[in-house]
Amino acid sequence: MKTYASDNNAWKQVNALLPKDFQMRDDFLPEEETWEWNGNVMHIDRYANPQSEYRIFLHHGVGTNGRQLMMIFGHKMAALGYEVVAMDNLGYGMTEVKQKDVTYDNWVHAFADFVNAETRRDHKKPVLYGLSAGGMITYHASCYMDEVYGIIGMCFLKNDDKTVGEETSKFKGTSWMVVPTMQALSKTPLRRLMIPMKKVSKMDALTNNPEALKIMMEDSASGGASVQLQFLAEYMTYRMPIPVEDYDKCPILLTQPELDRWTPLKLGQISMKGIKAPFTV
Repeated sequence: MKTYASDNNAWKQVNALLPKDFQMRDDFLPEEETWEWNGNVMHIDRYANPQSEYRIFLHHGVGTNGRQLMMIFGHKMAALGYEVVAMDNLGYGMTEVKQKDVTYDNWVHAFADFVNAETRRDHKKPVLYGLSAGGMITYHASCYMDEVYGIIGMCFLKNDDKTVGEETSKFKGTSWMVVPTMQALSKTPLRRLMIPMKKVSKMDALTNNPEALKIMMEDSASGGASVQLQFLAEYMTYRMPIPVEDYDKCPILLTQPELDRWTPLKLGQISMKGIKAPFTV
């Protein structure tokens, strides 16, 4: 089992850059464990609390991991008395991938299956929190969950919308050519070709702190991670399992970062336009 305690130093370096009263303390770190999904060893960070009525599930984006979400949100929620759990999805964090083909749909179902398994094992009301691409993953995955009481997202990206796809891409004006090409290649043996996310996305806008950005871009468990071509092709064209106009499973809260240079507020508004569920910004 790979762990953040012994196999990754990047999160500690980023943690040290945070304001002192916001840093994760050595005497209050999450417990590390694993959960098996389709033969893969999924890494789990957990702040357990048997008394908590709610369990908050964190999902990272394509430039972060579960420990980093614990750092910016999870440990503060745990201090308030909530049980908090963060899963590293396939190819990120400390999760060990055993399957040969990794798709975006795998991400969606791995997260949904984990939340369902946790809720059945030890019932607490599940609330989902997603950062960047994780915002839309929480939405997509919630469509397959037995129950969900709320979604908090730092952005929601409906990537099959042309405006959203263009705004989040590293190269403006190329999606008309890139997306169909990737879709075609994803049906060939090249589907497993590994592509660094920083080569195709606006990873330079991952954080506005230059020192933190350098650390994360060099970290293969977060900003320096690579994904299979077929993952990227599906990520850019994924259709919502439940369209927003029919979605009423739970309230949704968009907590938009004011200085976000990657995913501005208008993209979340486009992606969630017409949603049936209560939606608050």
